[in-house]
Amino acid sequence: MRRTLLAITPLAVVLLLAGCAGSPTASPTPTSTSAAPSPTSSPTATGAVDPNAPEGQCADSVIQVAVSGSEGGAGSISSNVVFTNTGQESCVLRGAPGVSVVGDGNGTQLGAAAVQQEDAAPVDVTLAAGGSASAILTSVNIGTDGGPLDNCEPVAGDGYRVFPPHSFTAVFVASAAVPACSNAAVTWMTIGPVQAD
Repeated sequence: MRRTLLAITPLAVVLLLAGCAGSPTASPTPTSTSAAPSPTSSPTATGAVDPNAPEGQCADSVIQVAVSGSEGGAGSISSNVVFTNTGQESCVLRGAPGVSVVGDGNGTQLGAAAVQQEDAAPVDVTLAAGGSASAILTSVNIGTDGGPLDNCEPVAGDGYRVFPPHSFTAVFVASAAVPACSNAAVTWMTIGPVQAD
């Protein structure tokens, strides 16, 4: 009888732990992909507030995000991550946003996020109602063979996940077949601070 009890106990523990594990929180799911990037709605905000945010920080609910332009040169590609104030009052952004490429049709991050390049003394950028500001996203021109990067395993993403500066709420911006390095140890993107347009 004792042997039977000992045999069942480990199984019971495994089943108990499996039942408590729960399922992971879903990532933002792209609603569509297109050659011309377009913003989609943000997932639910966490309610957290960054204590380092500037006074008058733009609320997540009034910020629309897009990735536009694509200029190549010297083995790199530059794009603009554009933040537009859709609210009725002016608001402020300061610093570099968070940017990563996502794919697999479910918001999975592909490779490393862009390295944020902050100014020593970042300035507040005021967005009037309807106004916009942008940050320059620079990425290595990867190509199908990985381009000039060592250990780059090229993959095609569905678009970008963008966190406005000092925000904990991500916005998905669709962009069909955006190239990425799937190896998270490879740095291939940088993002600068927001600047007035």
